[in-house]
Amino acid sequence: MSEGGLMGGESNAGRLRVGRLIEWQHHGAAENMATDEALLQSVAAGAPPTLRYYGWSRPTLSLGYFQSLSEAEAWAATNQVTLGESGNVDLVRRSTGGGAILHHQELTLSLTLPENTADTGAREATYRAVHTAIAEELHVMGVVAKPYRTLGRNQVSRSIDDTPAESKRRPSEPFLCFQRRTDEDLIVSGYKVLGSAQRRTKGALLQHGSLLWSVTPHANVLPGLQELSGRTLSMSRLISGLAERLSSVLQLEWKPGELDRSEKEAADQIASQKYGNQAWTAKR
Repeated sequence: MSEGGLMGGESNAGRLRVGRLIEWQHHGAAENMATDEALLQSVAAGAPPTLRYYGWSRPTLSLGYFQSLSEAEAWAATNQVTLGESGNVDLVRRSTGGGAILHHQELTLSLTLPENTADTGAREATYRAVHTAIAEELHVMGVVAKPYRTLGRNQVSRSIDDTPAESKRRPSEPFLCFQRRTDEDLIVSGYKVLGSAQRRTKGALLQHGSLLWSVTPHANVLPGLQELSGRTLSMSRLISGLAERLSSVLQLEWKPGELDRSEKEAADQIASQKYGNQAWTAKR
């Protein structure tokens, strides 16, 4: 693939464009969401393509942009979860759509790329490329993960929301993202283990996704890779191998880096005004 491939840039006589790799760190809910948004703005303004791995300081339920707060409260009451800073699970609303995600024992990653708005296939190509790279790296580790579009329904486990009682209470899609299925979701032994969402702004594309590593007691109907594979897996190995695969497919040379001062200031402001603000969380 030429350097232009998914990037929409120009080739540079075989030289790879430099991208920034932000190593795995744990942060609070508002900070994680605000950092992704700050990176989207920064890359659109000319900052390098950025791959960021992260975890969560506390178990966190992230609502999809269009989900209602009342749905979260109903789910929490049913599952004996107390939401908020004084509870056992934090709550944040994402700027991307989809179902709610219980972030706990997982690897979360975001990829922010400059985007040529004339390249209409960039979003789909990027989405599939990231999921394919993860599936290939899992295969090296002995885990077979396949996109949902390649599997028949009888090869995918029923979600808890497929039960008659749940269907009557909530006839639309399941509340939790990992009980929903879309074509590129990765499935292991009948269960979804990877889901992603995208957000686009003029000049850049953000894709962030969650890979379930182990089951969390706060959503124990959702097994992770360790339970499904029956083995102890190395997250550091996956992180390293995945960075190499994305370097190849995106034609980027990753250099370790951090947020610069302006990005940190932007993230702090976004967290204060948006993701850490109750008005944003309760807007629906």
